[in-house]
Amino acid sequence: MKKKAKNRKAVIILTCILVLLTLFFLAGSDRFWDALNPVLYQDLIYGNAERYKTDALFVAALINCESSFNRLAVSKAGAIGLMQLMPETAAELALEKRIDYVNPEELYKPEVNIEIGTCYIVKLLRRYNGNRIFTLAAYNAGLKNADAWYAKYKGGGEEEALRLITFPETRNFVNDVLTSYRWFGLIRKAKRILQLKEQ
Repeated sequence: MKKKAKNRKAVIILTCILVLLTLFFLAGSDRFWDALNPVLYQDLIYGNAERYKTDALFVAALINCESSFNRLAVSKAGAIGLMQLMPETAAELALEKRIDYVNPEELYKPEVNIEIGTCYIVKLLRRYNGNRIFTLAAYNAGLKNADAWYAKYKGGGEEEALRLITFPETRNFVNDVLTSYRWFGLIRKAKRILQLKEQ
């Protein structure tokens, strides 16, 4: 009996060592990190985030939750593409920011959709003084609703802000995007730490 327990313990320890060694060697592989962090259109996301001075991971997290990086996604309400933009909103922003945009069909193009969507995020972040929760609430439920929730906000932090959102669907959306954002951030940190150790 004791011999079996010792053998089982040895197998578990050996398995753990092999898993850790595998992870250590995979840490240098871009495929490994892409599997943990399946962000498509990274060049467009990072390029637009840099251009409009916002957080690329926040944009990526929103895309992940809005469309799962499906550029052909269309919602029941008529929102189009990666960032699920309503054609009217896209037309307003394109005019305001002088973005080359002619018709809703262009929202299926990642380069157009991500640029306009990033501009919209930046606009909302300014409107809500950098508060990501109300920015996401506005993105999902519209300005009128988010403005009403924000008017009641006393600056008590994330929990209070979430409690003020009266639509369960919007609250879930905000939580999903923030969870995705934290995950992407965690993966980026882990990658940087492990790749620095290899150099």
